Amino acid sequence: MSVNPVSLDNPSDKASFVLEMRPALVKYFRRKTGNPVEAEDLAQDVLLRALTHPNWKTRDQAKGYIFRTAVNRWRDCLRRRRTRGAVIAWDEASLEQTNEDLGSENLPERVLIAAEELDLLVRALEGMNVRTRTVLMLIKLEQMKVATVAEMLGISVSAVGKHLAKAIAQLSALRRQRDCP
Repeated sequence: MSVNPVSLDNPSDKASFVLEMRPALVKYFRRKTGNPVEAEDLAQDVLLRALTHPNWKTRDQAKGYIFRTAVNRWRDCLRRRRTRGAVIAWDEASLEQTNEDLGSENLPERVLIAAEELDLLVRALEGMNVRTRTVLMLIKLEQMKVATVAEMLGISVSAVGKHLAKAIAQLSALRRQRDCP
């Protein structure tokens, strides 16, 4: 005996069903994030996507779509956190402590040294072959796997390794040159 699924033919039925799903979504995201505000934001994103892409006709299809979207949204959030790093909260007390630790008398000198090193690095990167620079950036900055970079650029894994070794050798030579005038 098969149960006939409840139909969601008109837009008001779809909207009311999506609103019924809201508490479950907020609870899911609150469990994942531990932050009620972020949970509300993520649930809102999922509900908005569900309302703008209603490609479902039954409550079961809608529920599946909404929770699949929620899982994907959470994965996107984790991926973004990994690539962008943790969010740093502004704290006046820690800023003052950092300034005290650095010592105001050395701060301009440190800024100048950092600017010079950054300029040196930029010139080194600009002096590299485009493919070598791309491989270095994808592996070291984007933290991609060698095989993924090889597939993406349409070259062999060994070629990626050679480009990476070449880039590291150029940066090391530049550093040695800077350290030993």
